[in-house]
Amino acid sequence: MDYLALPRAREVRGAVAVPASKSATNRALVLAALAPSPVEVISPLESDDTDALLDCLRAMGARAVSTPRGVSLSGPLGGPSLVATLDARDSGTAARLLSALAAATPGRFRLDGSARLRKRPMAELLDVLRRGGARIRCVGEEGHLPIEVEGGALRHGRFGVDASRSSQFFSALLLVAVAVEGGLTVRPEGDVASSPYVETTLEILEGFGHVVRREGDAIVVERGEDRVRSFAVPGDYSSAVPLLAAAGAAGGSVTVSGLASPSSAADARALPVLEAMGIAIERGRGSVTASFGGGPLAAVRVAAKDFPDSVPTLAALASLAVGESRFENVAHLRWKESDRIASVEALLRAAGGEARGDGGDLSVAGGLPSGALAVLPTFGDHRIAMAAALVSLARGGCLVEDPGCVSKSYPAFFRELGTLLR
Repeated sequence: MDYLALPRAREVRGAVAVPASKSATNRALVLAALAPSPVEVISPLESDDTDALLDCLRAMGARAVSTPRGVSLSGPLGGPSLVATLDARDSGTAARLLSALAAATPGRFRLDGSARLRKRPMAELLDVLRRGGARIRCVGEEGHLPIEVEGGALRHGRFGVDASRSSQFFSALLLVAVAVEGGLTVRPEGDVASSPYVETTLEILEGFGHVVRREGDAIVVERGEDRVRSFAVPGDYSSAVPLLAAAGAAGGSVTVSGLASPSSAADARALPVLEAMGIAIERGRGSVTASFGGGPLAAVRVAAKDFPDSVPTLAALASLAVGESRFENVAHLRWKESDRIASVEALLRAAGGEARGDGGDLSVAGGLPSGALAVLPTFGDHRIAMAAALVSLARGGCLVEDPGCVSKSYPAFFRELGTLLR
């Protein structure tokens, strides 16, 4: 096991160009692979998750060529004689998108992933795909990877989906509608976890020229005219929030460039929470600056269902505040790369603090002490590792376990954070 020692920072100061959005990159890669003519995906994120999806799309028949600006992809996918093994590695997004895509693509596919990915939920999506005619068999535990798919059977129709555990179930159906003759009509059954990600999916579908219509609470997606030849991936708020939060952990000022503002991105909703904690946020054209002059951070109580990726970061800051903070309606954190409620509890406990999961909520006690050497567990989860970095900057004397796990979404995170330390 590798460990990284991060010193206590006197302050952070400087600027960082944020990497491209993982969510937008994955959606753009799928839609480009479904295009009959090459589409250049400009400035895609290069990470373990996006590499896994791209390798799977190649295995399904996509033509992918590196370009000076990114990667160019085109279809067609599949064929009656194609037999392919798809390894989603540790990527929940890839697993969900590929399940739907395989159901609509001629060929025979086996989709699998890491031990952790085999534990993440798939049942709600598989149920809808089967109702749409897909032939899917769970090789092991029902509702989980690995699965075998006899592709090409998914048909046009109107479907409800329970996306209360993951919005990716909803997004997977919206994206695969482009590959189904006549498209699909999809409506939510109950609440949608992290619903802003569905809006991101719709924006990218429209950016590729496909038809999106709302009919009450249902969304209709049909294939457009395939005239788009390039798509530029926006910057990633999920990766930007830990860098901006570093100003609150250590004091100072951090500017993150490459961010659209205003933005519909899910984790853009974390910026008002940073402000409520006492961090000054300045939104510019293409950048966001966070500044904090020192003193105690304020405790917060916030419904965080729509921006779950930022909750570990916000919890780390909350451990430095005065009073108890509460992040509500975040039960879906338990089905991420780790059980992030339990992971935050363990991380802060190792640092001498306290956090407590209570049903679907997470409470964090403020007043994290400084003290002797602490080993901060990350559970191989990139978002927990980023939260651990903030604890170490503020507390000092910490070793962050398995820092390389950030390669899932932001391989350069620790290097670029290091350029800000003063």
